[in-house]
Amino acid sequence: MQIKDPRDFTFGDVADVNRQRAERWHKGFPNDSWTGADWATALAGETGEVCNVVKKLRRQDAGIVQADNSSRDARIKALATELGDVFLYLDLLAQFYELDLATCITETFNRVSVREGFPERLMTEDTK
Repeated sequence: MQIKDPRDFTFGDVADVNRQRAERWHKGFPNDSWTGADWATALAGETGEVCNVVKKLRRQDAGIVQADNSSRDARIKALATELGDVFLYLDLLAQFYELDLATCITETFNRVSVREGFPERLMTEDTK
């Protein structure tokens, strides 16, 4: 499956393609040699990379000289890459535990909105 315009895909589309690719690296995914802890550790590593880029952006914004004198645009591009990595590993961790990431996000978002008395809801069959 190839997605032509990233604005047109759904969480399910990404999950399907992400799983196909994961199965190339991890024969038998999700029942290969990797555990949930391995997927969570990969996710944590990518999250750390996001935080490192944000740290460098903050230093740059504060005028602190850094050994890596990358431009702000280059750092924002690096942040975009790392955020993509986080999302993809998050999806694989969810799939490992047979969870649908879109459902996890929708239910959590709506639960917090109800708890806080906010009107915003993500669309579900129940909210249509």
